[in-house]
Amino acid sequence: MQKERGLVWQTHPRTKGSTGYPDAIKEKDFFKSDRYLGGSFQSLPVDLSQKRLCEQRCFDLLDNMNNWGDAKYMLAEGDTYMKYPDDETYPQLMVNYVKLDRVPKFKEGWTPVVDALRAGDFFVTSGEVLLRNCNVEGSGAKRAYTAEAEWTFPPEFAELVWSDGRKVERQMIDLKGMGPFGSRKFRLPFDTTGKKWVRFAVWDSAGNGAFTQPVHLK
Repeated sequence: MQKERGLVWQTHPRTKGSTGYPDAIKEKDFFKSDRYLGGSFQSLPVDLSQKRLCEQRCFDLLDNMNNWGDAKYMLAEGDTYMKYPDDETYPQLMVNYVKLDRVPKFKEGWTPVVDALRAGDFFVTSGEVLLRNCNVEGSGAKRAYTAEAEWTFPPEFAELVWSDGRKVERQMIDLKGMGPFGSRKFRLPFDTTGKKWVRFAVWDSAGNGAFTQPVHLK
């Protein structure tokens, strides 16, 4: 991975054949390497009583990994198995939107995409919620998280999530009452004092959503 500047991550973390992982390797040198991206995101098992897709298994792991040490991320994955010509793939899978200045040329290979993933310059969505221009603005203790969101179904809430490296906390923004096919610009001031990282998410009334990767604060 180091030689090729590639990335590796744990598929289906904490479930199925990956039960107990990556927790069991969190102290290993290869897990601490920047080549180890983190884990994959998929709503598995499905629990419609949760407010967020993969609320416990995926987001607990995402928060835990970033509390263990350096930046780790959750990359959307999908199992397609056997496909037929009339099957639809895109509407049924989680999707990664990667932030790039332009579409890389063939001769450039995958390097621009891999570098953007390693930098956390991407967000994950089920497709019904999209995010644009997500940034931490300012310097010092007083900063703001800014983002633009648009949605298909009526939104339920947005959230700014952070941790001091031990305890995870969040600011909830109630979006009930906003209609379908809408959008909103967010600017959420926060104090960086004692905070290790921060991330942002928007969820709709059907349980669909989109989330950014944790930004480690310096």
